[in-house]
Amino acid sequence: MGEILFINYEHENQIYNVTVERRKNFYFITYDNTEYKVEAEEIKKGHLKIKLGDKIIKSVITKGEKEKYVFVEGDIFKVKNIELTGIRKTKKKEKENTLNSPISGRVVNIKTKIGDEVKKGDVLLVIEAMKMEYIIRAPYNGIVKKINFKEKDLIEIGQNTLEISKK
Repeated sequence: MGEILFINYEHENQIYNVTVERRKNFYFITYDNTEYKVEAEEIKKGHLKIKLGDKIIKSVITKGEKEKYVFVEGDIFKVKNIELTGIRKTKKKEKENTLNSPISGRVVNIKTKIGDEVKKGDVLLVIEAMKMEYIIRAPYNGIVKKINFKEKDLIEIGQNTLEISKK
C-alpha cells in the first residue's frame, strides 16, 4: 500500500472530497464512493497524460494566486484546495444510507448480501461501463439493508444501488 492523500477542493461553490493512493505504477482515485484506476505521467511541468481504461486524457494545470486552473480537453476548471472545518453542506438532500451509481453500465459483481456487516471501504459491488470497472465501496461501517440490482442487470447513472444502515 502506498501513501494515501485526502484532497478537498472547491469548484463552482461545491465541495469535492477525493482520495488518491499510489500503488506501484497506478493511482487509485476514489470519488463519490467509486474507485478509478489511472496511470498518469507528467510530460513536462504542469502537463499531464492520464490513462483511464482505454481513454487517454491530456491536461494542463496552472496556478493562480489562490486557485489552480485545470485544462482538460478544451474545458477549463477553476479549483482551489480547502480545509474542511465544519459540516459539509450539499445542495441535494439524499438519504444517508443510499449509494447511487456514478455511471450507466452493467452490474458485474455483487460482493455482499442483505444482512452482511460491512466496514468503511469494503467493496460492495462492481459496475462495468466502457471497458472500465467502477467500484462502489461502503462509505461507513454498517449493515446491508437492501440490494436493488442483481449481477448482469443494467444500471443507470444516479440509480440507488443498495442501502446500508450505519452501525
